[in-house]
Amino acid sequence: MIEISNTTKRKIPTQKLCAVIEQVLKCEKHRAEMISAVYCGDKFIKKINRTFLQHDYATDTISFRLNEGKNVEGEFYISLDTVARNARQYKVSAEEELFRVTIHSVLHLVGYGDKTQEERQEMTAKENAYLTKFARSKK
Repeated sequence: MIEISNTTKRKIPTQKLCAVIEQVLKCEKHRAEMISAVYCGDKFIKKINRTFLQHDYATDTISFRLNEGKNVEGEFYISLDTVARNARQYKVSAEEELFRVTIHSVLHLVGYGDKTQEERQEMTAKENAYLTKFARSKK
């Protein structure tokens, strides 16, 4: 089960986001037992970041895996404020950046990291592939 929440007044493509989350999980040979995807603002994510990771700043996404195995229980938070800023910075649409960060969050839930240069390169390659395969093709 995938539950999507939006704590902001911004519109998000909820059904399309849910479909992309499911498709990425399937390609990674996982399934959603219970995933909570929370789309929020900078103030909300900064509080999560400070409380759980001791970082006093807003970020694009924070993911928490709550179990192990192929049936994923977890949650992720995505700041739509940061997504919008990053989209302008990288000169892409806000929707493309939203899907990239969502895919990135799902990849964290299935076990990918981004602490090292090699891990970041692998994550970026997977993000690009899934964006092309699922998000961009469904506009």
